[in-house]
Amino acid sequence: MFKEKLTKIFSIAAAGIMLFSLIGCGDSSQDGKIIIRMTHTQQPESISDLTAKEFQKYVDKKSDGRIRIEIYQNCGLSGGDLTKAIELVQAGNIDIHACAPANIANYNPKFYAFWLPFLFDSTEDLVRFVNSERAKNEINKWCNDLEMTMLGINNAGSRQISSNKEIHSPKDLKGMNIRVPGANVFIDLYRDYFKANPTAMDFSEVYTSLQQKTIDGQENPIAVFNSSKFAEVQSNVLLWDGVRDTNIWVISNKTLEKLSPEDAKIIQESAAEALQWGNDYLAANESSIIENLEKNGTKFARLTDEERQEFKEACAGIFVKYVDVVGPDVINLFQGK
Repeated sequence: MFKEKLTKIFSIAAAGIMLFSLIGCGDSSQDGKIIIRMTHTQQPESISDLTAKEFQKYVDKKSDGRIRIEIYQNCGLSGGDLTKAIELVQAGNIDIHACAPANIANYNPKFYAFWLPFLFDSTEDLVRFVNSERAKNEINKWCNDLEMTMLGINNAGSRQISSNKEIHSPKDLKGMNIRVPGANVFIDLYRDYFKANPTAMDFSEVYTSLQQKTIDGQENPIAVFNSSKFAEVQSNVLLWDGVRDTNIWVISNKTLEKLSPEDAKIIQESAAEALQWGNDYLAANESSIIENLEKNGTKFARLTDEERQEFKEACAGIFVKYVDVVGPDVINLFQGK
């Protein structure tokens, strides 16, 4: 059903010769190629960047070089501003954007559900959920309400906590200055349930802030910790697996309206293949990333069953708070009810 709805949206586009604006999909180069501008929130050679580059290859091959994907890392078309990036997608000035779903929560708080803790027992459970027809149909409705269409979601890895001391319980986080994304759900989680001092800052500032000890720690997937070279300024990582992160790819509806159904299908199929590539890459490499970091001195703490239960109990109250924010129907959706 999700694929049928997506195809219906793509079919709205008129065939034939189209006039493209100078911004977004609209950049028509002198050789007649269609330029699609894609942004993501991470640095070069991160998992987001590698996945985007695979997408670039697939589109180039399927279109015989007629469609060119331009990739801008670190939200390069919005000056690093995560919120502004969504606005530019809505306006059609960014064609495709890849980000954590909760980055869209300023426009629809239902997206906060992706960052509620302990929703999924495993990565497999997460991937199964985001690929289910029920989830795809519902989440795409949220995107359509914002003048965007979802191309898909992939696993980005669990958001683990790094610091310069060992952490084994929520009590160990008390009073620590922890950098978190600028999303209310994370600020509430760390402030109200872990009793830490959450600090929201641009990702580009995190390394320097850790180096200068302005903050005591940060939380991100291991692949991000590694590609950002945080091991140079942080000695410890807690593998708590509380929040399993994802990347959602959205395309501007304004961009879709400019594409022929055939070209839109190329984008759709290439995105699906790239997102699966990203899942496979992370599954194959995350353990070796941890292994290499350990060999080079990073200390990893792995929770016992009792310690994990302590974290679950500490943050259980956030579901009571956020049922009114995201809605009970969304909580039920994510919990498979």
